[in-house]
Amino acid sequence: MQHPYLYFSRQDVLNFREKIRTDAEARARYEASVASAEDCLKEEVVTWERLNGRESLHANFGELRNQADRWARVLGSRYLVEGDERCAEKLKALLAAATSYERWYAHSYVVRKPVPWHSDLCSTGTTLALCTVFDMIHDYLTPTEQDDFAKKIVALGVKPALGDWCLPENRIHAVDSMGHNWWAVCIGESAQGLLALQDHLPADWVKETLRQVNDALAAFFTYPGNTLFNKLRNYADGLFYESISYFEYGTCTPLRYLYCYERYFGENAVMRRALPDGMADAMMTMSYPYTKKDGKKEWAFVNYGDAGMWETRTGLCDYLNRLGLGNSATRAYMHGRPVGLWDEIAGFSNDYPNDTVGSLPRTRFFSSGYMMTRDSWEPDGTMFTLKSGFCWNHSHNDSGSFTIYHKGRPVIPDNGCCDYDNPLYHAYYCQDLAHNVIRIGGKGRRDEELYRGTKFPGRLIDNYDTGDCLFVQADCTGPMAHLCSRLYRNYFWINNRILVLLDDVYTHVEDTVDFALHYVGELTPKDGTYFIDDGDNHTALRSHFPQGMTYKSVKGHADHHPETEEPYLELSTVVPGRTGLLIHSLELDCRDFGTSFRNLTDTNCDGIAIDEGDKTYEIWFNHMADGHVMHDNANNVVAGFDTDAYILFITRDKKQGSEKVMAVCCSYLRRNGRVYLAEFIKTTREVNTTDR
Repeated sequence: MQHPYLYFSRQDVLNFREKIRTDAEARARYEASVASAEDCLKEEVVTWERLNGRESLHANFGELRNQADRWARVLGSRYLVEGDERCAEKLKALLAAATSYERWYAHSYVVRKPVPWHSDLCSTGTTLALCTVFDMIHDYLTPTEQDDFAKKIVALGVKPALGDWCLPENRIHAVDSMGHNWWAVCIGESAQGLLALQDHLPADWVKETLRQVNDALAAFFTYPGNTLFNKLRNYADGLFYESISYFEYGTCTPLRYLYCYERYFGENAVMRRALPDGMADAMMTMSYPYTKKDGKKEWAFVNYGDAGMWETRTGLCDYLNRLGLGNSATRAYMHGRPVGLWDEIAGFSNDYPNDTVGSLPRTRFFSSGYMMTRDSWEPDGTMFTLKSGFCWNHSHNDSGSFTIYHKGRPVIPDNGCCDYDNPLYHAYYCQDLAHNVIRIGGKGRRDEELYRGTKFPGRLIDNYDTGDCLFVQADCTGPMAHLCSRLYRNYFWINNRILVLLDDVYTHVEDTVDFALHYVGELTPKDGTYFIDDGDNHTALRSHFPQGMTYKSVKGHADHHPETEEPYLELSTVVPGRTGLLIHSLELDCRDFGTSFRNLTDTNCDGIAIDEGDKTYEIWFNHMADGHVMHDNANNVVAGFDTDAYILFITRDKKQGSEKVMAVCCSYLRRNGRVYLAEFIKTTREVNTTDR
């Protein structure tokens, strides 16, 4: 093969030259892509003094990475397509300057304890960008210059990084310590760059190094977790747990390396065997289609953790499709999107058939604690999501939090994040107060879990779909175990429009319980109901139990805009206690339906009734089933039923004259001598209780 190796071939370049000679639109796209070439030619290479210009984790070394990447895309492309040797000479000057520097990472790593590091995201990004420059101007360099630059890049970038991350004689990291996105990116970028240098290095060393790389990246994909160090498995059901942004970043980079590797060597069986099933499904299941102001269809993505709701996710979807790992949903997402210049040179386009996302399930649970359900895959629909899982690094203190999207935008949002060097990133965005969660006495999860991981993570422990209602139960006790021994959040998502939250809390000491809710729009409180208006979205939050909860408006911060204060609502119990039952409801489009809510109370049980049209829904909580008894079962009479159920969800249809009961955690359900459910082990099930 001839250079360039990485993204396209010499023949691809020749084909593209011919294309833009006859295709005016392609020519215009090319010229727009390299329009800043003259400005780049006037730029100076970022200096060593500038790179070290501030004391911080990365100092300014990201500027070298960014400049090298930008010049490769603009000047490198112009040189290959037009043969402009000024561009090649400028890129050679960049190589000469960068390879004269002492290192490509900040001083903070030199003095790191207990051992120094020799690489980070800046240095490996710089390595890949400079290797790309080398690849693009390879034929402009003399053989001596080729060898010299290759050896210097290896010495400054490739060996320090791969030595830190995967080569046995130098390695200091393990997947257990750094096996989030850094592992995949630092190894993947360095190894991808190495592919461009390999002709000028000992063949045996290259072969052995790439073997180690393939094993290291395979270990990233198959990592099972580590109980001792509170680490979760990296991929569950195809989903990388550490927010959708780092799912893309941490997965796309090794897939890009795999693509480049296979272009040169053929199939990489080691990595192919390790790739998790279902990545394409997982990525697109986390999406929310909406209609832009210009009428075009676009997708937002669930933004738990350090993620951006409105960011595109084309990188991962693109490489999934290229490698034959995509599906109809990733092709539908990429369909019609313009490709970058390098992709067009390589002959790629996004002219896929009219695939749809409709083949994906509307409801999906992930074992890592994510859940999402929607009324349809059409744009601007209604989607309810929740998370009760792990906290570490880019995954926030948000066990039990939930979001609702409706009419093309969030109604109940997640607050996302902000720049990492902003003090509010850690003080606010990572903490539970930035999410829709339960706190106790104004206190939340331990801050240390962001660094040490969650020893006892939240979990989704039960779910049942009646057709009218999706019931999901989350155990959020673990992350709050220093404050309580019981925190179960029970979610009833009724007709894709009404959410009932039933929170079952038992604290270590008498205290108040707080429920935080973030919202979009203007909030107006009135007699225990809180109306939220945002254009054509009208939502009502009702506080049912305990009665008389106090409320206050608390200052929060907007997603990715810490400078913008946004209020959120905090509801609190008045009387401190140890046992707490909180019931709240959220009703979408509250002005459009004649829905009424009533509180229900009986001996050792409380609940609410929802009257909507011909149907009435009753939700009853059995206080005898709150865990306070030992040998006695949770025996009670609830809504006329003899039962030991934890919760009863009753659906009565006046028009049909029918009645159904979903019994949650129940072994028997009887009425008037008739047995509707009988199990020796408690289960969740819906039964027909219509008496005819």
